[in-house]
Amino acid sequence: MAPAQAAARTYSAIGVTADGRGYAGISNAGEVYAFGSTVYRGNPSGFSGVITGVSVTASGQGYAAISSSGQVYAYGAVQSRGNPTGFTGSIVGISVTADGQGYAAISSAGQVYAYGTVQSRGNPTGFTGSIVGISVTANGQGYAAISSTGQVYAYGTVQHRGNPTGFTNGIAGVSVTGDGQGYTAISGYGQVYAYGTVRYWGNGDPGSSSQSSVRSKIATIATAQADNGARNLESPTGTKCNFYTTALGAGISGSGVCNNGWRYQDWCADFARWTWGQAGAVTGGLDAGAISFRTYGTTRGTWHAGPGLNGIQPGDVIGYQFGTSGTGDDHVNVVVSVSSTGTITAVGGNQSHKVNRWTFQRGSASVNGKAISGYTSPVA
Repeated sequence: MAPAQAAARTYSAIGVTADGRGYAGISNAGEVYAFGSTVYRGNPSGFSGVITGVSVTASGQGYAAISSSGQVYAYGAVQSRGNPTGFTGSIVGISVTADGQGYAAISSAGQVYAYGTVQSRGNPTGFTGSIVGISVTANGQGYAAISSTGQVYAYGTVQHRGNPTGFTNGIAGVSVTGDGQGYTAISGYGQVYAYGTVRYWGNGDPGSSSQSSVRSKIATIATAQADNGARNLESPTGTKCNFYTTALGAGISGSGVCNNGWRYQDWCADFARWTWGQAGAVTGGLDAGAISFRTYGTTRGTWHAGPGLNGIQPGDVIGYQFGTSGTGDDHVNVVVSVSSTGTITAVGGNQSHKVNRWTFQRGSASVNGKAISGYTSPVA
């Protein structure tokens, strides 16, 4: 099946056969693309949240997909064994055994759900950030989980070999060998870490890391999110349940509040931080507070105080204050364009409960009743 509609979606995961002769990719909307020896069996439908993982059997005769809300979709040689329930955070991954007779799923909070021939060995605890992936051995007697900050948790027949350090843009996933004697991890920037029997071959290409390239990526990503109907609004509206806080492993579990596995908190800073991170900008020191962008810029020399916004460029983040007193920022958004006449367009999260655009003229003291305090530039 050719990925004719791929441009309209975001890919969320990929799974490969044991011999490397086939693989399957899946989008967050559940579109499966099977190649080589992997047999296309169908697409998940009717799920809540987004699709966050896919895993194929050794032969490619079956695969399983999972949604952020825990709905498992088993195809071909994979046996459906059940769906995770009662977790906090969201489900972030799934891994099947070589023959499809078992699988394991994991939540961003580290809760492991083992089915069929996969043996439950324990849950990761004490990590920072969030759990981002799980991988099981061929026979299900071991598995490894990994956090966004690089902490590896090895269970059963998987041998712990070390933790990634010095990476950029968070750790994105882990994969173990069939016998558990080695594993690899990869960062969001494409840095590969190989352990045990896995041989290191090189890093993924993140593209140019120049400041101008990062700025361009930030503007492109932020603009795309404003037009992404699957992500650009709270669900349910008014609850602060949002994709970006969830993707960062932040906020509060939405059980009883959010209807799709998302997490909630004030999220303008989460949107800006996620956008910067996706573009490869340094995000260390940023958190859910709008003021963290001012602190980031002050520490690194990229904070420009005042409403004049002289020198502002796409990729910068503007800070706003809701009141006339105090020094803290209450809101931020991301600049996506600056015209030759000084017209600025900025995209922000948690603006009327969604991701949307504000357009205004440089030199304005305030925008939509929010006083401009200054702007911070990203560090590549």
